[in-house]
Amino acid sequence: MTRLLLVDDHEPTRIKVREELAQGGLIKIVGEAATSDDAWKQAKELLPDMVLLDLHLPGFIQTHDLIRRLVSLRNGKVLVFASQSKAAEVQDLLDCGASGYVMKDDPPALLRMAIVMVQKGSRNVLTPNLPRHITHLSQDERHILTYITMRGKLNKAAQRMGLTDEEFNEHIESLVEKLELEDADKLVKWAKKHGFQV
Repeated sequence: MTRLLLVDDHEPTRIKVREELAQGGLIKIVGEAATSDDAWKQAKELLPDMVLLDLHLPGFIQTHDLIRRLVSLRNGKVLVFASQSKAAEVQDLLDCGASGYVMKDDPPALLRMAIVMVQKGSRNVLTPNLPRHITHLSQDERHILTYITMRGKLNKAAQRMGLTDEEFNEHIESLVEKLELEDADKLVKWAKKHGFQV
């Protein structure tokens, strides 16, 4: 049975998740927290198998730092629980040590399955709402996607990044191919749609 710490600042959400996860007998909620500071305090005391972590919490500990702390605990695993799917932030959260990213409106069965998968050691467990290639983007590629959404013409992005036009075009062509898009204009739209904006 997976011992889970449920962290969300919205009490109705915690009640709903508690009821949903009680079914099936595979998951036991051993604690609940509404702030990042309380989540850290309880995690140290309870040493849960996993933390289901709301992405935006009140408290002094920032989300990325909290994830790093939680995964440093014995067998610490974190599954991010978000209300919006922003592909741009997913890889950064995974890089901090989170094992997956699911949505609050994902079906209960999918949430339970994600928890079981992470508990068994799976990494990069993602909601189906996210584009499937998102975890294959390097940090440089994510920066490029952010730069091309800035105001101004696309070719100005090369200057902003300190790249030659040739280098920039190579990156763009590579991203278009990797994300299975048609052209650079579609790439800009894709980047904006998935939150790659300053």
